[in-house]
Amino acid sequence: MSLAELVAQTVQQWVSPGQRLVVGVSGGADSLALLHSLHVSGGYALHAATLDHGLRGAASAEDARVVADLCASWGVPVTIGTLTPEDMYGGTGVENAARVARYAFLARVAREVGAAAVAVAHHADDQAETVLLHLIRGSGLQGLSGMAVCLPLPGHADLLLIRPLLRVSRREIEAYCRAHDLQPRQDATNADTHLLRNAIRLELLPRLRLWNPQIDTALTRLADAAALDMNYLRQQLEGAIVGHVTQEDERIVLPQRVFRGLPPALQHHYIQWSVQQLHGQDLAFVHITRAVELASTGTTGQQMPLPGHFRLRLDYDRVILERSDAPLRMPEGQPWMQPGQSRTIHIPGDTPLPGSAYILETSLLPLDTGFRLVIEVGQRVEIRTRRPGDRFAPLGLGGHTQKVKKWMIDHKVPQAVRDRVPIVTVEGEIAALIVGGETIISQTFAVRDSMQPVVYLRFKAHPQA
Repeated sequence: MSLAELVAQTVQQWVSPGQRLVVGVSGGADSLALLHSLHVSGGYALHAATLDHGLRGAASAEDARVVADLCASWGVPVTIGTLTPEDMYGGTGVENAARVARYAFLARVAREVGAAAVAVAHHADDQAETVLLHLIRGSGLQGLSGMAVCLPLPGHADLLLIRPLLRVSRREIEAYCRAHDLQPRQDATNADTHLLRNAIRLELLPRLRLWNPQIDTALTRLADAAALDMNYLRQQLEGAIVGHVTQEDERIVLPQRVFRGLPPALQHHYIQWSVQQLHGQDLAFVHITRAVELASTGTTGQQMPLPGHFRLRLDYDRVILERSDAPLRMPEGQPWMQPGQSRTIHIPGDTPLPGSAYILETSLLPLDTGFRLVIEVGQRVEIRTRRPGDRFAPLGLGGHTQKVKKWMIDHKVPQAVRDRVPIVTVEGEIAALIVGGETIISQTFAVRDSMQPVVYLRFKAHPQA
């Protein structure tokens, strides 16, 4: 089967004839061969997308210009994107930042032109390099399975990413370019063996071919075998966690009892799966192992960072994997404040909670909702968050005091929430805690008869929230 026939056969599995297809084109031999083979087949409404990463100055800008000229000569519309060097540094390494930026660009172009899929030019030699790269880094089964022919575009699950050349060798691609008089651009950075992938391609693989001339094919078979096992594990995992796992904003949550009941292989797979669901890159086996150990044996409040700006933390009966910058999710109906803040309460009147979408309303007349406290006229009333050593006397303890910290632990208030819980004080003494939409009143300030001076309080959403 020719290269063009293989490309057409692969693409048509996911894209119907006549549909729009975005093709990522760098100007190298592989992407030129991909675009040309799709162009001459005439089966799809093609739209090329080329991204100038800004890492090679004038050379990368010239690559983009050449691609644009070639597309114009073929009648293929093209979108050119540009990044600055600053865009390439996000704390996760230049290679990963480039990949994320590239996928984001391709996704944007696909949505703009109405395409449901993006085709890129990874080939069989890239697959062999990828498997070796993961092997060197100590990857697990996920890494050894290499790249898939088709999968949701990382970070953009509404789009497909297709690799039509994944079964085609670099040698076949170069032969195709010569046969069709295509003039690929050369990226000088591909010769820099300080980069691990380049060293694998230029130094390691040539030596391995001395012992096994079919090493590329062998590595591809390894990837295929690993992918089969990965698919089975995925099915087993999904069956085990369905109905238990939830995704909240930028976090994946699983009951700890469910996680600890999984076989070790599925525990490892769950950590990797969670990161992928949040559009992260594959984790190294060592990081997965540490995460599994914490989730299996750790206690409430423990957490650990993971590569790619993720973290794993334990919150009572929950294993939570989230982005490091994920916004705190407060319990339903929970008013909250910024940690360390305090405000004087106006009686009667409204007091906005600092940094929050809530207002505390107070009245000397009964309100239809809320709570009430015994407060003398002229007493100093504040609302604040907890402080070290805070104590109060909740109802039911016979007037005995308890540390606020211990009360929160005993009542399983999530650690991430504790510093945001609003606390009402009267003359510096804690009168009430507002937790999970409920008000925990101190015995000293509980209303016992109708002759006491009563203030009525309730929380309401800020009208501009």
